[in-house]
Amino acid sequence: MKTESVYPEHWEERTRDEVLALIDDCIRWCNHERIKRSLGWMSPVQYRQSRGMAA
Repeated sequence: MKTESVYPEHWEERTRDEVLALIDDCIRWCNHERIKRSLGWMSPVQYRQSRGMAA
């Protein structure tokens, strides 16, 4: 996870909803946008869809 977004000393400055939104954005980026060489330069979601493993 991107720790620069939520350093422990900055937790008090963020609301619970802001932290959850940051976590959701990070997970979404990792699954939908981040391409991987080992997956043929596709994101994990693109790879699963190309293999018929996801809708």
